[in-house]
Amino acid sequence: MATSYQNPNPLNIFTGPDSLSKYFDPEQNPPLPLVELPEALNPYRKDGVRIYAKMLTALPAQNVKSLPALEMLKTSPKARTAKRIVEASSGSTVLSMGVIGRALWGHEGVEAWVTNKKTRESLRVLRFFGVGVSLYGGLAQQEPSDPKGIMSRLRQKASSDPDVCYLGQYDNDANWQSHHAHTGPQLALQLPHLSVLCSTIGTGGCITGTGKYLKSHLSPSIRVIGVCNVFGDPTPGPRHFPGFESSPFPWRETIAEFVSVKSEDAFRMSMRLSRYGIICGPSSGEALYGLLEWLGQEKERGNGGWEGLKKDGNGEVNAVFLCADLPYQYMELYYQKLGEGEFPEIRNQCLLEVDQDPYDERWFLTPEQTVEMLVGEKGEKYGHDREMLCMVPSSCACTGPGLTASRQQQHQPVEGMFGDCSPGAVSDISESASTIFSTASPSSSVYSVATTASVESQSPVTSWASRVKVIDVRPRAEFVKSHLRNAVNIPLSATQEDFYGDPEAVCERWKEMNGAFKEAGLLEHKEDDDERKTVVVCLDGDSGKMAASMLRGASKKAGRQREVFCADGGWGLLESWLRRRGYGENVWDGVD
Repeated sequence: MATSYQNPNPLNIFTGPDSLSKYFDPEQNPPLPLVELPEALNPYRKDGVRIYAKMLTALPAQNVKSLPALEMLKTSPKARTAKRIVEASSGSTVLSMGVIGRALWGHEGVEAWVTNKKTRESLRVLRFFGVGVSLYGGLAQQEPSDPKGIMSRLRQKASSDPDVCYLGQYDNDANWQSHHAHTGPQLALQLPHLSVLCSTIGTGGCITGTGKYLKSHLSPSIRVIGVCNVFGDPTPGPRHFPGFESSPFPWRETIAEFVSVKSEDAFRMSMRLSRYGIICGPSSGEALYGLLEWLGQEKERGNGGWEGLKKDGNGEVNAVFLCADLPYQYMELYYQKLGEGEFPEIRNQCLLEVDQDPYDERWFLTPEQTVEMLVGEKGEKYGHDREMLCMVPSSCACTGPGLTASRQQQHQPVEGMFGDCSPGAVSDISESASTIFSTASPSSSVYSVATTASVESQSPVTSWASRVKVIDVRPRAEFVKSHLRNAVNIPLSATQEDFYGDPEAVCERWKEMNGAFKEAGLLEHKEDDDERKTVVVCLDGDSGKMAASMLRGASKKAGRQREVFCADGGWGLLESWLRRRGYGENVWDGVD
């Protein structure tokens, strides 16, 4: 056993054509971290027990199987030549094989045979790393020696097909030997007074190889504790003892005792570890929980002295558990096993039910961009100052949607103030906003009625309706004071300034808008939505953003792509921009 260590790569840099090969080679890396748990995670610290986490998750593939996967690939000549490498694994082993095989040799044919009971989340993880997935039914955790089991089938397939390689993690000696060659020597160097080694048992390779080395090179008195699942209550990764007992690895002379842990306890412990920065998955949590259970039993048997355990110069017991996995791919299971009560509350949960479509700043138009979208980019097209904004209400025939009686009453303007802009006047023109929007041609009857105030010849302003739809969501009283010609008013109530700062206001605004748009038929994608852009004008500057998001989202759900924009800053900014440029000199200001 080495008593000193010299890092062959002190700056941890891997270069050259074989850089990835060096990166995955444990001999080219410093020892993996060994982290002592704080007292908050170690209830026996005051009793003279120190507990350390060996972070096998710091391996290049970020899981314990990185070492055996590398060793099995390197020691199997067929792995380099076969078109397919198959493995009965739903997680770390086959993921590591896929990553390492591609990194070392460019192998693209690693395939996982996975129980159909596996979560969709786990299957997506495998596919993300380029691992093919083949499902099998029946029992999820099968005996490696079962002649009808998936491992026997894969073994037979590989023996009869030269293009298929089955490495067989459950009976491949390279599995446990990889830990005998690397994990064991690292621990012996890092913690020469190690007393207890604890690990969960899946294939048994990690605990067998590591424990065998430590007992033969440090002390035969080291206690090696195996942690298994409770039969019928699986934690991902480990197995129950009856499923492991037939393993051909030399575990019987290595493992002293076994502890079984419920999956709920495993998940909870790994979450607790992760919250303290020892980020690990349920298999790692199961290892620590099992270690604490065993220490508690030993304390009772030994009257608090843990008699017979190896101690360091200070008379303390040094215990190590192996962190083998990460939690991320198991998030769905964490919430199933533990329940919402064990997680911090989500505030403002009403926002999870509304406003779910994406926003994009590219949809938010400056006044100049808004005008350019309406009438074109050339400056000379802006000459029709009396046509950009709607004039006095007596000449206005811009239309709004047909409203229900309740909405008419809600948005009824002050009597006698709006002339032809009133809901009653426009209701005869169109039954709904969808009817107005369906007018693609200026010669249609609806368009002609809606633009009776336009000039005979088509100016850029009066012809923009063939290219752009304008939806104005300001309250009716504001709309009739001034608005873009040809705009359609879907009146929403006035809301507070910067309503996005108030979650309840966001919910209320979204619900009102969704109801109004649904009533007007705007959430149903029309054929001309593919041809014409939509610009939304609002009062507060933010409702237009929400409307653009909502309308685009509705279109996407229908499998289409509607281009919807909004006038950023609201009507006030747009109108003042137009007035400063002479477009609104004769616009009615609401005062007769």
